[in-house]
Amino acid sequence: MWLVVPSFYQGDLLRALVATDEIDLQAIFSRHLSEDRIQLGWKNDVDDYPFRFLDERNRTTDAVRSAWLQRDRIHVVNGMWMEPSFAAALTTLAAIGGTYAVYSEAPDPNISRSHAKRLLSTAFGRFIVGRASGYFPVSEQGAEFFKRLGARSDTIYPYGYFRSNSNSRGNSACYRDQDRTELVFVGQIVRRKGIDLLLDAVKPLFTEHPELHLSIIGTGDLTESTLEWIEAHKLNDRVIVEGSLPSHQVVSRLKRADLLVLPSRWDGWGIVVNEAFAAGVPVVVSDRCGASELVSNDINGFVFRSEDVSDLRNCIQRFLKNRSKWDRLRCEAAVMATRVSAEAIAPYFLGCLKHMVRIFDEPPRPPWMEVSEPFSTNTI
Repeated sequence: MWLVVPSFYQGDLLRALVATDEIDLQAIFSRHLSEDRIQLGWKNDVDDYPFRFLDERNRTTDAVRSAWLQRDRIHVVNGMWMEPSFAAALTTLAAIGGTYAVYSEAPDPNISRSHAKRLLSTAFGRFIVGRASGYFPVSEQGAEFFKRLGARSDTIYPYGYFRSNSNSRGNSACYRDQDRTELVFVGQIVRRKGIDLLLDAVKPLFTEHPELHLSIIGTGDLTESTLEWIEAHKLNDRVIVEGSLPSHQVVSRLKRADLLVLPSRWDGWGIVVNEAFAAGVPVVVSDRCGASELVSNDINGFVFRSEDVSDLRNCIQRFLKNRSKWDRLRCEAAVMATRVSAEAIAPYFLGCLKHMVRIFDEPPRPPWMEVSEPFSTNTI
């Protein structure tokens, strides 16, 4: 499996795959974590599974050599053109008829690209996708991206990002302050994540809900302007910027919250949605977040129209005004957490590979698409 950098959520899945004893796995990383990821609390997570890094002196040559020497294996490659060494490995595998699948998000449509670059990327994408044996799109947005490049529908395997079940241990309810309602944002404090939309949406709610507080966890280039906004609106006692948090502490921190809000203008996935569910916390997400496909309105959270401040405010208001539904929302959030755990995804991933190489006749069903049993208060 070719992955750009070691990450905590990819590490969870790799360990779950190894634990099945059904796969001879090796992770190949292109590079170590960048400084901005480290500042967000990430670390090189490479414990308990086989891995190696490409030779930093010449990653492209090393990638081509690895693809050639391991041409008889199944390769799952993260991305296509953003990482040059992986593009070289994919070109090699395509040229020699290797068995490979592409694992990718859709490109951010908000990033401007020249006409020439779009044409080149599309041509290369069609070449790689046209010779692939399978496709692992991150969210439905990714699936549409692959289809536009000519992917065959019968070998598109719905996918995403996933965390281990071990992150959800413990009783989330006992951590909450019952006299305080806390909304939480976790992520980079940047325009793409929509922090400005969230502030505009919640500002009038503080008057109507004196128990309401907002905690912002993360760092980014809008941190200073966010602090200035809080000061200008005299909300220092209601909105707190906590800074970054190590990835292994996010779930336990979320257990003290009542609602996660991820108002991104664009997110290929949004792993914090998984983490909120693991904490038994419902979510509000924009429809431009890949992980919004895990969210059912009034069941485990709410989905709003991206960049629509009024719709975002209405979703938060629906949550705040229906306290009697909170236990159900939390219960359903926890149910979804089990379905998107790395432990549940590992056999699904292996089933996809077996279908891809025709060991299985039918593709497996994604665990998160299972239909919920009717809700009962006896399960709380």
